[in-house]
Amino acid sequence: MEEKRAESRKRRRGFRRLINRKWILLVLITTALLVAGGCSVVMMTAKSMPLDRLNRIDVASTIYDVNNRPATKLGSTNKEYVHMEDVRSRKLIESAFVAVEDRRFYEHHGVDFRGLLRAAVHNVLQGRKAEGGGTITMQVARNVILENKTKTYTRKLKEVAVAWNLERKYHKEDILEAYLNFIYFGNDVQGIQMASKIYFGKDLTKAKLEPQEAALLAALPKAPSTYNPYLNREKALERRNLVLDVMAREGVISREERERLRETDLGVDRKNLKRYLKSDQYVAYKHLVVEEAKERYGISETELATGGYKIQTNLVPQAQTAMEKAFDDDSLFQEHDELDGGATMVHTKTGGIAAIAGGRDYKGQGYILRSKAELKQPGSAIKPITVYAPAVQEKGYDEFSLVPDPPGFRIGDWQPKNFQQRYFGKLPLKDVLAKSLNVATAWLLKNEVGRDTAVDYATRMGLTLNRKDRSSDAALALGGLTEGVNTIQMAQAYSPFANNGRITQAHAIRKITVEDREWEAKKELAKDQQVLTPKTAYYLTRMMHYNILQGTGTSARLPDGRDVAGKTGTTQNSREAWFVGYTREYVMSAMVFNQENGKVELSGGAYPAKIFRRVMSETLQGTPISRFQNPGVSEPQPPFQLKPVQLSASFDSDQQVVRLKWNDYSDRLKYRVERSEEGGNWQAIGETSSGSYTDGSIVMPQSADDPLGQIFSGKKTYQYRVIAVDTVKNQEAGPSNTVKIQLVSEQPPTENPGDEEGDDPPGDEEGDEPGDPGEPGEPPGDPPGNDQGDPFPIPDRRDWGSWRPPVWGR
Repeated sequence: MEEKRAESRKRRRGFRRLINRKWILLVLITTALLVAGGCSVVMMTAKSMPLDRLNRIDVASTIYDVNNRPATKLGSTNKEYVHMEDVRSRKLIESAFVAVEDRRFYEHHGVDFRGLLRAAVHNVLQGRKAEGGGTITMQVARNVILENKTKTYTRKLKEVAVAWNLERKYHKEDILEAYLNFIYFGNDVQGIQMASKIYFGKDLTKAKLEPQEAALLAALPKAPSTYNPYLNREKALERRNLVLDVMAREGVISREERERLRETDLGVDRKNLKRYLKSDQYVAYKHLVVEEAKERYGISETELATGGYKIQTNLVPQAQTAMEKAFDDDSLFQEHDELDGGATMVHTKTGGIAAIAGGRDYKGQGYILRSKAELKQPGSAIKPITVYAPAVQEKGYDEFSLVPDPPGFRIGDWQPKNFQQRYFGKLPLKDVLAKSLNVATAWLLKNEVGRDTAVDYATRMGLTLNRKDRSSDAALALGGLTEGVNTIQMAQAYSPFANNGRITQAHAIRKITVEDREWEAKKELAKDQQVLTPKTAYYLTRMMHYNILQGTGTSARLPDGRDVAGKTGTTQNSREAWFVGYTREYVMSAMVFNQENGKVELSGGAYPAKIFRRVMSETLQGTPISRFQNPGVSEPQPPFQLKPVQLSASFDSDQQVVRLKWNDYSDRLKYRVERSEEGGNWQAIGETSSGSYTDGSIVMPQSADDPLGQIFSGKKTYQYRVIAVDTVKNQEAGPSNTVKIQLVSEQPPTENPGDEEGDDPPGDEEGDEPGDPGEPGEPPGDPPGNDQGDPFPIPDRRDWGSWRPPVWGR
């Protein structure tokens, strides 16, 4: 019995093993057939294209402006086809590239299976599609397969199919020629001929390349931006020497040559960029797009140049053209060759970069993009961010709040000093900003704002502060940062002032598509944030608008009179200068600096402010003139000042009363009316809280027929004055001007607005002083020299559109 059971179990185990083997084999065969079938479909549907047409394919990416109009291209503007049979260094060049890019090029038939297997293993280990394992032939094939730029195995199969077709139809030399004429070498250049020209100034049909020069060219296609010899010399040199090692290993050069050539310089000359690169528009903006596409979308410069992408950007052609013209105009730099600079313009609401400057001598990607790469201390341009905005938002300050500017003020061992080499006692915050006072600003930081709050505001508005800056009062109050900031960061940091307190990350690219499929960003933009209250943003705008009217930023006024707000900044020893300003449409930061050994005296109110004026005025030319508007918050109120009123008087012959009138400038005042008949011995005759009073207690003089009238000549004179009394502090102002009313019997009385000594100030027919508040038809504020001290105050209205600053003289 036990034997039968054992035999039965043995048969069942065998059956299960048989079933398992069959099913496994069936699954494997089915999978293999499906894979083979899928591969066959992919291979059969793969494109093929004659090599002589390859050079005519437009694979360059197109940059579209903010209105989705084509603006410029990447990669196709600088190329020059050359037949390799005409190249004097043909053997050296071909050998160098084959050694580096595809050492089995002459052995395989378009596909290097060893390379594919190696790449597949590496990708599995990395957990991503990192390597392509492509041959030179496959790289040529890749350029005609543009439907899908993502690194997928399907695309790789199509490349294999096209590569096989190419190998069947063409000789290796033809394929290599196509490759060398198509490959991207950086600096917006395609093809070996143009690359040789912009790096070494050599026409390959007329001059020979040296082995180290061929090695540098062969080193570039792997990562043109990374190994750009004009920008990253050390990395380029390291990569070139690695290629020299490969060339020696593959027998292209001897080991002795390698050792000697490794010691040579790169041999590139930036003059060749100016000489051979074709002039093109928007080159600095293209440079920015290339860098942002790599940072945010993971698309390399080579892929952009040859991938046929559609790149929708925030480029405003009129603004970019104005930017380029300004930095080409030596007069804006007073012909000082040692000066350079950068600038960025950002849309106030979207954060879109409308324009960017490369620098004065900028010609393309072989140059430093000054506006992004140059980090400079912002100087006083940081004050609205780290000190004034938190003082308003956290401590309730406004433009009228008084701030001490005391002599001898210190924070620890640091004693700030004003540029004016004097101190101003106490003055309104708007004047602290307009005069750019260092001592008063440092006082605010120390006594009101605090370091932690200043750091918080700088961070939330996009500035990067290192540990040293976070603990430095000088850095936070006066902008002496250790590493500095660039113009993109400063434009972004000021955008909340122009956008009711909201900030959007500054960016050039809106969207990238290829074959109508949107490319997914690897790094999303930071979400919009409310970093300031609308009230804080509006109050700072008022103060910085005041700065443009009569502070350090007057050079930034626009010729069409539209509203501008902004702040200047000048660093220690005047080596760098800034102006950051805005209209309702755009924020623009401009920076000028001394290059090495430059000693030009700089100020933010000079060079940068004038660049702002030029670029912004040309950008906005022909657009409606815009005004800043109150977003619906309470207007800042000037502090109460007790002062004498301006009095006028008239005689009402019908009622036989004297009517007095004066400027009632505050609800907290009451007024004591005084009268005198002898020029002294003033007597109070009444009190009121309004701006008028009627004296009905006068006595008319006797007529000439009356004996008393004959004695007193029929005349009587009354003098009046008014005393303003502050009901809050129970203080009295000085007396008003004195007015006389002379009454004559049986004749109309004469009016004399002013006493005999002439102490009545000049004014209108009722004796009003120009600029007194509350009177209809008068300008909103006091003229220069009055007791308000406010020559061009900003109007206390929600809509600034109807008001223009009064002109008190030229």
